[in-house]
Amino acid sequence: MATELQNFISECLEIQKSDFRVFGLDIVAKSSALDWETSVRYLESKGFSVSVATDKNEYGVFIAEGFSENMKLKGWELENHIPQKIIVKNIGFPLKSEKPEAPDTKIQGLKVVPTHSIAVLFGTKENGWGSVEHIPASSFALSIMNTGAIQYGQSAFEGACAMKNAQNEVFGFRLDENTKRFNKSIQAIGLPAIDEKIVQEMIEVNIKNNAEYVPALGDGQLYIRPSVAGLTGALGIVAADVFVITVEVAAFGSYIPNSIKVEGLKYIHRPYSGASKIAPNYSVAVKIKQGVKSRGYSDYLSYDTDGNVEEVSSCAVAFIDKNNNFIFPPVQNEIDQKERHILPSITRYSTIELLRFQKKNVSIRDVHASEVAEMKAMFTMGNAVGVVSVSEVSVKNTKESADSNTADETIYFSDTESEAVIANIRNNIFAARTGDLEHFEHWSTKLA
Repeated sequence: MATELQNFISECLEIQKSDFRVFGLDIVAKSSALDWETSVRYLESKGFSVSVATDKNEYGVFIAEGFSENMKLKGWELENHIPQKIIVKNIGFPLKSEKPEAPDTKIQGLKVVPTHSIAVLFGTKENGWGSVEHIPASSFALSIMNTGAIQYGQSAFEGACAMKNAQNEVFGFRLDENTKRFNKSIQAIGLPAIDEKIVQEMIEVNIKNNAEYVPALGDGQLYIRPSVAGLTGALGIVAADVFVITVEVAAFGSYIPNSIKVEGLKYIHRPYSGASKIAPNYSVAVKIKQGVKSRGYSDYLSYDTDGNVEEVSSCAVAFIDKNNNFIFPPVQNEIDQKERHILPSITRYSTIELLRFQKKNVSIRDVHASEVAEMKAMFTMGNAVGVVSVSEVSVKNTKESADSNTADETIYFSDTESEAVIANIRNNIFAARTGDLEHFEHWSTKLA
């Protein structure tokens, strides 16, 4: 290994935690591809991020494999970037940067591929949250036994979205609401609150850095996943000593039909922590949903201990009654102090606000299982899926009837007038996501 590269490594190792240093491009040009990658991977194993700032991304993108011919960068869409300087940051946690790949928007479900960058923010029990770093998309080295997120589910997340309009402008949808809910989830797992503006800026910058991953209008959306995880010092049911917030994105195409069948599982109730978007709420749902799908249904509907409808596993629900009133099961503290474990869905809030603006009759109240069959229509709402109607609810009173796929009651929804109304809500919500819904332009923020 050349002396210049050895000196480069030595200088990098002297960088203090949460600090950075800038180097010229010549260090890469003078190194062999193998020596350069070996050096970068060594530095990453010691907790240093190595990236290259370009004319299109001041924070830095993937550089672990060096340059191709004519000083072009390697990785999806990076050949059009002009490299300007090398940036080395002391992240303080072992990582490995990943070469960006082309997104696949024609998929059935969400699929993660390495993008241009992620946002990272570490914190400690002693000092609270540190400073935000934007680095090339990376994986982190974790101890299985000593990671709170793995051992005790000390983890929470959000699901936001961004879309392009017909002019290829990129908009983020109600990101302020996502960060508010995320902050509550962070505190729900015993970690310190964070300034919501910091998280929102992490999201917005990361969308801008990965704008090339936003599908064209009609091809899909960009899914944004802010996550928080307890890391080291959690060998016991205690808050981790070190924790991290990351913001990552993934392009996805449409993967949910406009209408779905669900199972109504009366013996399934949302957990006590259901009002927060935390990992344990969803880990218990995995096996249940496997059974649901094996029986030919898309999702399941849960009920509270009083027999009132809660939500499907990942979306809020609503109904249209015989008098064309819209009925939404309430979330905690929305209408009274009764204990409710429904997640406060941002798409749900948006739909309620939209319908009330349109002078529709909206009621927020408990919906008992015995009422569902009398409704004209049912639909679900969520950031990833949008607005989806429900065509059938196959009600199973017990686990035994679910396992044998024996319906205790089957409810069908086929009112064509209601289907048209739900389709209109779906279209309006999608229009709002690109700033194209009149009177609701403030819901979306133009980012690129």
